[in-house]
Amino acid sequence: MDELSADLHQRLRRRVLGIQRSCRLPSLVVVVARKGRTLTEIYSGVADVAAELPAGPGVQYRLGSITKTITAVGIMQQVTVGKVGLEQRLDALWPQAPHGELRIADLLSHTSGLQREPVGEVWETLLLPSREELPANAAAARRVLPVGGFWHYSNLAYALLGEVLARASGQEWERYVRERILEPLGMTRTTWVPAAPHAAGYSVSPYQDAPFVEPLLDSRSLGPAAQLWSTATDLSRWASFLANGSPEVLGSEALGAMRVPRVLADLDGWSRAWGLGLMLVRRGESVYSGHTGSMPGFQAAAFAAPTSATSVAVVCNSTSGFNSADLASEILETVGAGEPEPWRPQESAPPDIASILGRWWSEWTEWALSWVDGQLLLRQASTPAAPAERYRRTGADQFVAESGGERGEELRLVRDESGQVVKFYRATYPFTREPKSFGPD
Repeated sequence: MDELSADLHQRLRRRVLGIQRSCRLPSLVVVVARKGRTLTEIYSGVADVAAELPAGPGVQYRLGSITKTITAVGIMQQVTVGKVGLEQRLDALWPQAPHGELRIADLLSHTSGLQREPVGEVWETLLLPSREELPANAAAARRVLPVGGFWHYSNLAYALLGEVLARASGQEWERYVRERILEPLGMTRTTWVPAAPHAAGYSVSPYQDAPFVEPLLDSRSLGPAAQLWSTATDLSRWASFLANGSPEVLGSEALGAMRVPRVLADLDGWSRAWGLGLMLVRRGESVYSGHTGSMPGFQAAAFAAPTSATSVAVVCNSTSGFNSADLASEILETVGAGEPEPWRPQESAPPDIASILGRWWSEWTEWALSWVDGQLLLRQASTPAAPAERYRRTGADQFVAESGGERGEELRLVRDESGQVVKFYRATYPFTREPKSFGPD
């Protein structure tokens, strides 16, 4: 196991153990990783009071809505093979589907306007519709907001997406997820129902320290939204996947599309948004992608910092008491600030790339082309710390922007009679080695 510095590890340990105590959580487990390698495991408390089972990274806890991210990845797998389209209507994939005019992208990003839960007092009766009952129940559900207008969280939407995944793949949701996602990632301790050793779920009395055991709720047709159980170790594998991707499960391009903000969930502070199944949390100048989860007696979080390939998994067995997303993002910020990746020498750029690196001018502003980690980067020279535009080569003298404000636009080199590059165009704007006015030479 790779290690954090002793000082940083102790800071994180004090923070996690302090939260477990001050928030009165029966147990709390945190695993931090970078590029899939575990940096630290911190745990405290009791996973099962009656059985005297101590907390640990190998004990199962309920994931709740983190299950949605797994369903969303399954949908994106079907998108990449052409069986599902993000702009497709639901009824194009599921004939006679309830609310069939809704698009897959709206269901994934919580912009469908569907009410949050199935029809009925489900959190009082603890009776959720079966898969056979889902169509009629969903058909009776209200559309509480216009489609695509605002973010509105909906467990019901993910029940419908679970049915889409089953129909598109020809497999039951459980089998598909196990064979296509969990097993390739080595998540062998992630299951539909709890498997020992597993935690008991609790709520703690607000006026005394006595824990009350919460009932086990079978999500039934809402399983694709909230059913899974997992360990902190397995959840860390999932969080690492969200940071790094996996060619066996979902490539970096499709995973990157899931992180693109589709809707603001926090219209006042702009601190939280949603992509395609992923929650995007802003903390300072950083944005972390992942999801939280809660079910009676449990809370969890899995978040990643894709720029540093750092990830964190958090599980606890308490209904309330703390904000798992806040803790996860705080840890990612602390680890990112305290343990920067060392700079390492790299191979030289190819000769034809090396010849174009350096200073360029456009609109009387200085820019710099550089070659870092095998990628061509362009940024304003006056802001060297700002994120650069990344370019992918598409031809001998042509590149396409893969990030930044000009994503998708072309960068085209212009050579003189000797073959030397004397100019390039970026989104039709000319860049030259010396500053010059608009218009022809």
